[in-house]
Amino acid sequence: MKAYKTVLFMFSVIALLAIVCLVFPREGIRAGETTFTFPSLEEALSSDASAKSNMPSETPEELLARQLNDMRMQQQSQYLEYFKTSNIRINLPDDDLTFFDDLFAAFDAADSTHVGIMHYGDSQIEGDRITGTIREELQDTFGGIGPGIMPLMETVGSIHIGQVCSAELSRAFAYGPVELRAGNSNYGVMGQVAYLDTAVVVSLWPRTKQTLHCHNFTRLTVLAENPSSNLYVTCKGEHRTLEPSRGVKHITFQFDKPQRRASVSLSGYANIYGIVLDGETGVQVDNIGMRGCAGTMFTYINRNHLTDYCTSQNVRLIILQYGGNAVPYLKTDKSLRQYMGQMRRQIKYLQEVAPEAKVMLIGPSDMSTRIKGAWQTIPILPTVCDSLRSVALDSGAAYWDMYQAMGGQNSMAQWVEHNPPLAGSDHIHFTLAGGERVADLFCKSLMLYYDYYHWRKRQ
Repeated sequence: MKAYKTVLFMFSVIALLAIVCLVFPREGIRAGETTFTFPSLEEALSSDASAKSNMPSETPEELLARQLNDMRMQQQSQYLEYFKTSNIRINLPDDDLTFFDDLFAAFDAADSTHVGIMHYGDSQIEGDRITGTIREELQDTFGGIGPGIMPLMETVGSIHIGQVCSAELSRAFAYGPVELRAGNSNYGVMGQVAYLDTAVVVSLWPRTKQTLHCHNFTRLTVLAENPSSNLYVTCKGEHRTLEPSRGVKHITFQFDKPQRRASVSLSGYANIYGIVLDGETGVQVDNIGMRGCAGTMFTYINRNHLTDYCTSQNVRLIILQYGGNAVPYLKTDKSLRQYMGQMRRQIKYLQEVAPEAKVMLIGPSDMSTRIKGAWQTIPILPTVCDSLRSVALDSGAAYWDMYQAMGGQNSMAQWVEHNPPLAGSDHIHFTLAGGERVADLFCKSLMLYYDYYHWRKRQ
């Protein structure tokens, strides 16, 4: 067949199909159970373009990447919204969300190394309140055992560890009544020292029946300084003799398996700065409560004592929970500025003596007083909290606002009236249940920043 005839045939077929498209019923022709349909002329002419227009503009790989990015953006938006607006968020200097990265990296390595956290505070944390819950939650997540450092003689007994010393020894404190000060700066990291001048036995045991990580330990360390006489230390049949020397010495006893009880005997003349119960690895949280203290005494402590302990314990976080004891005395702008200046100096000092550690300031809780017959927030308290936040952030430290975390203005009355009570009738101190509640809020907030740290690492 000649070429023009082939072309003519093709156009004839197309024309015939076009006529069928025009005259064929749109609803089709039904034959029994079957309905025959034929595309309209418009559909026939536009089918290819329509198909192309309905095709995805992205390859499967591009679509998946976009969907994952949308999900990441949503997750990031949720994190950032929390870090910006939540009452229990941690305020970070310059809003730097990488502030805790080194601490979190240390947490991740805690199965093979020791990670220290020091929690200093006033009477709100005495006896391991608040600290004990923080410790338990972190040790449960990252490993670790033991309660950490304890004084040779307890002023306020721990709610978790029983302790008794066989003799009353003279002590000096960097805080509290002036008559209890030492003649030098040798207080040790707990801001206190016991003067050993006889033979004593210190016994330690779990105080509660519940099983806690702090009830076990695999090493016991005595922190001491004996510049003029031999010091003799015995624990579980092992004897150590420390010859006279200056500087803090670590007299450590290692145990093959976790211990729950121990007695340590000491004799001679020495300054005893504390007894540490912990393990080789995992997170350790020290509870260092200072009744009546406003947090302005760290610069009184020998910097070598602080540096030595922070280095040996690999301290990566120092928490300062202060402000409540200063509130009643801050009656003028001048007194407020002076206190903030003192707190700024304390933070800078700790950053100098422990450069590997991050510093975090926790402000006071809500505190109430009677105003017109009702329990209301002490008027100066919100200003104190805001000022402490500014001091912390300007000094390169983090800040957690316990006042806001509780609920802010007049929240203490609600905590007192809660069943069971979360705060005492003085409208200042938490009950054990309240301390646990606050500590849990703090831990959940810190762990959200930890989750965001890992989220960032996955991107």
